[in-house]
Amino acid sequence: MSTPSKEDAQRFFDLSNQFVNLANDQGEEHGKPRVSAAILWAASRYNAFTWVMSGAPQKQTPEEAVELFVAQYRKMLVDNLKYMREQFADPAP
Repeated sequence: MSTPSKEDAQRFFDLSNQFVNLANDQGEEHGKPRVSAAILWAASRYNAFTWVMSGAPQKQTPEEAVELFVAQYRKMLVDNLKYMREQFADPAP
């Protein structure tokens, strides 16, 4: 897999931030826990749809797809937990 260009990476994060901004807006009305659950469900639904539509089922089992998606999510979540903790944690006394 090739490394994305700086422009591609910026477009990716701009798109991602549009979802985060929508989630923040929805969180005010529905609460963060519900919005978080809705985002997870929506991501799983969309990923399943794109997996099926890509022709992947002819090359990959659903279990293999789950392993790939979970590994990608785990890496992103670990990175974001570290980042958020650094940004929003109370400074040590």
